[in-house]
Amino acid sequence: MSIHLDLTKTAVLSLHMINDVVLKDGKFGQIFGEQAEARKVIEKGKQLMETARSFQIPVIHIAVRFQPGYSDLVANSPLLSMVKEMNALVEGTRGGDFVEELQPLEHEITIFHQRVGPFQETELAALLNKLGIESLIIYGVATNVSVEQTARNAIDHGFQVFVVEDCCSAATLQAHQASIETLGLLSTVITLNDVTQLVKNNEGA
Repeated sequence: MSIHLDLTKTAVLSLHMINDVVLKDGKFGQIFGEQAEARKVIEKGKQLMETARSFQIPVIHIAVRFQPGYSDLVANSPLLSMVKEMNALVEGTRGGDFVEELQPLEHEITIFHQRVGPFQETELAALLNKLGIESLIIYGVATNVSVEQTARNAIDHGFQVFVVEDCCSAATLQAHQASIETLGLLSTVITLNDVTQLVKNNEGA
């Protein structure tokens, strides 16, 4: 695959790598935890972030998180209704925190949102524009929910989007694969190895 990417205008978006979502003992663990573990999303996500950091590519950590009592929750979908029912994704709790292996570094940006995707009612688009970002490398959980929504919104905002397929997972492998098929029409679907090779090829350029 021939990929042309200006790394000085690129950022990585790490999506929903929080305990309640990706760990089997998290509140949504019965839905998303098994595939996240099977596809080694945490381990591969860590490799992706380490590669990005080594080449000064900004890593932006994104998580859906709510205030205690859910005053900021608009439960207008089955998935969002489940959040309150499960008492999940609450600020200040272990479940609402990033997994241990993927904690943001002190200087890295975190974006917390309350909708399905992180562009709605947040400063994400303005922040990316301020940083001069033109391309986004996206990974996380779940492929067919937050990853796909983020990719669609990013494309509508004018960004070039790359989805790292083997760093994503959904509730089922079938759901992941179906979403990736759709994302292939909207974005460039790549692998962790593609990213590694890409940054190596840009070394010294």
